Amino acid sequence: MALDPIKVLNDYAMADCSVQFWVPGAAPVQFRGLKAAVKYAKDNGGRWNEVEITVHLPQEDIVYATDKVHRLIDALRPPRRPKKD
Repeated sequence: MALDPIKVLNDYAMADCSVQFWVPGAAPVQFRGLKAAVKYAKDNGGRWNEVEITVHLPQEDIVYATDKVHRLIDALRPPRRPKKD
């Protein structure tokens, strides 16, 4: 299934999430909302490290691995404004 980052960020805006960096000694960090989890990943090297974000739902967990986390991080970036002369 194709990932629509904007839809996913909106759909899981209030879901419990955790961020796990795959580096020695890193413990998972819990968040309320996928956007907060993605922002944390972005602010803590998620573009350059192996990272996983898990959305914890009542019936199942959804795991976004490194490549999809990168796409979610990209979706957080504000659109570029044209330069003014």
